[in-house]
Amino acid sequence: MPRIPYQNPAAGTHAIGDAIRVRRGARGLTPLDQTLLNAPEIANGWNTLLGAVRTKNSLPDDVRELMILRVAARNSATFEWIHHAHVGEDAGLTAPQLTIIRDLHTPLPTPAAPAPLSAFQAAALRFADASTFSVNVPQARIDELKTYLQNDQQLLEATAVVATYNMVSRLLVTLDVGDMGDVSVPLPETTQEEHDVEVEEGVKINVRVAKRSDSAPWLVFVNSLMTNQKMWDGVLPRLSKKYNLITFDQRGHGKSSVPPKPCTLPILASDIAKILSALSIATPIHAVIGVSQGGATTLAFAHGHPDLFSRLIACDTQATSPAANAKAWDERIALARAQGMTPLADVTVPRWFPAGSEFIAGGRREAFVHDMVTGTEVEGFAAGAAALQGYDVLPGLAEKLQGKKVLLVAGERDGALPGVLKGLKETLEKDGVDVGFEVIPGAGHLPMIDGAQVWLDIVEKFLE
Repeated sequence: MPRIPYQNPAAGTHAIGDAIRVRRGARGLTPLDQTLLNAPEIANGWNTLLGAVRTKNSLPDDVRELMILRVAARNSATFEWIHHAHVGEDAGLTAPQLTIIRDLHTPLPTPAAPAPLSAFQAAALRFADASTFSVNVPQARIDELKTYLQNDQQLLEATAVVATYNMVSRLLVTLDVGDMGDVSVPLPETTQEEHDVEVEEGVKINVRVAKRSDSAPWLVFVNSLMTNQKMWDGVLPRLSKKYNLITFDQRGHGKSSVPPKPCTLPILASDIAKILSALSIATPIHAVIGVSQGGATTLAFAHGHPDLFSRLIACDTQATSPAANAKAWDERIALARAQGMTPLADVTVPRWFPAGSEFIAGGRREAFVHDMVTGTEVEGFAAGAAALQGYDVLPGLAEKLQGKKVLLVAGERDGALPGVLKGLKETLEKDGVDVGFEVIPGAGHLPMIDGAQVWLDIVEKFLE
């Protein structure tokens, strides 16, 4: 929720507020304006700067909005994306072009091979991306953009657009302007819906659907313990170009209900089946994809509901829980109940990601996963962790997977799990299962987060 209150002075009572209203026109004061008015002089200077950047430069409108939207995508600034996507469309940006702008894990088009962008747009996108992600833009990217600019004024304008909207996005995200902290940046070319599916009395699962078309194959994603469906944000834009997507928060996580009793893998697997039924999704779906506890859930889904899917991807998981795990989970539950989720996040995130990762303390995205862990309710975590104590889905698994295509994936630096999954692959293969095994170089426990591009390369090939 917004971290400071909005200020909305009545028209005619506040000179700076009235000046901003003039620039906004019929829209009136936006949540951003009302946030800024907590410091009127900053709001005044902001209004002057943004007015110049938006309406008093000589860049083509489509190029300006393309760069703003790439900043929004890079910084997960949902409010910024939503408010500029329609401006970009009015300036001539197409839905396929917006999809390219939104996708962070596909190599960017080049001016030599720009489709579906123009050469100018491709150069501007590459410039905006480099400035936002690396700050120091390589000279080659600057020279590439200058090919399409009229003069040095336009280079300054392009630089100012990207710099200014990085400033905007940082304020929007830090102060949660518009109350969009839990809302992912939209996926162009899809129809998106959110549902609360009741899977049993008093237990609702929060589900998000991104539908590309009636004919597109369906993928279902199952998150790990102590995370929520936002963990898939990095890989969904690229997959949305071909597939319909379903993500959800497992019981006790994110926006889903904390269950009244401990979870088991069969219960978690049955939730997937109930979601598909409630949303009237035709089965078998193309694939179910899970990681960690979500990976174990997909294996349990194969056991209980083999007719509901054609392909299965299980990442960084195991078919049988080690005997020592029960005690370890009891200790983690006790820690969370005694001290809350923050101490657990402090020890879990470094275990999930290798040293030097941008997702651990000191990294540029250290809050992304850490905040998901601390945002999990203690009793939701405890109920979910119970499913990982003393399970074994290996007996009979090969029989249930006959006729399916299976992919096992592990982050290279995820402890013993690469070896465990390689062994599972060999076991299933001996029993006639069509199964592959892949390792994501340099990645840890959640390779779709810290090894997203390679993970996507492997997964897309498997899904074809």
